[in-house]
Amino acid sequence: MSSPVYSAETSETNHRTLPRKKRIVWILLACCIQMIYLPTSNRVTGGMEPKLPIDIFPVWPGWVLPYVLCYILWFASFTRVILKADDRQFRSFLAACILTFTLGVSTFIFFPTYVKPVFLQGSDIFTSILRIFHEETGRYAALPSGHVYITTLLTLFFSRWYPRSRLLWILILIVVSLSTLFTRQHYILDVLGGYLVALAGYYFGLWWAGFYSVQHLFSRRSGKSITSSTLN
Repeated sequence: MSSPVYSAETSETNHRTLPRKKRIVWILLACCIQMIYLPTSNRVTGGMEPKLPIDIFPVWPGWVLPYVLCYILWFASFTRVILKADDRQFRSFLAACILTFTLGVSTFIFFPTYVKPVFLQGSDIFTSILRIFHEETGRYAALPSGHVYITTLLTLFFSRWYPRSRLLWILILIVVSLSTLFTRQHYILDVLGGYLVALAGYYFGLWWAGFYSVQHLFSRRSGKSITSSTLN
């Protein structure tokens, strides 16, 4: 997930010129795509349970805390992108979000998957919060995990823009991934699917904003060195 930082991203030609209001509108439109998961989670029927034999994670209600704190992290991160990213960075991030969210909700609709509910004992605050998620938010829209692919996108982009924060973002992603498993909101395949969808969106966003050419993406896969000419 680590990506080199290129001088082209911080060059003088990349001023932030897209008006803030337009940035907000575009981000809200992308978020509206993601919000389609709400009706799919509650109203879709049929489908399959993507559970593997190795899905033996116990339910630990305390893990609902990082699961919920994700929403604050997302809001803060998206706000920072709107306020601080230059035009090229913003366009790459927006394109990545649109493709990732579209792939996610399309999978929810056309290839429905679900997680079986579990019986939760106890009345402590963590169990009570987790019970709300299990009983009120629906059991569908499992694969890929939205929690995972949104957090993965943020991890990839912020690690690229702020290399010193890379380890922190990787730790956050690990904790979020585990929280989806220990709360029984998702299975392992859901987490892996979230990574793959986010990676597809990430590289699409970089290509869309001109950071990578198609040839560069293939040469990167084959182990060839990166040259600055691919950024022009």
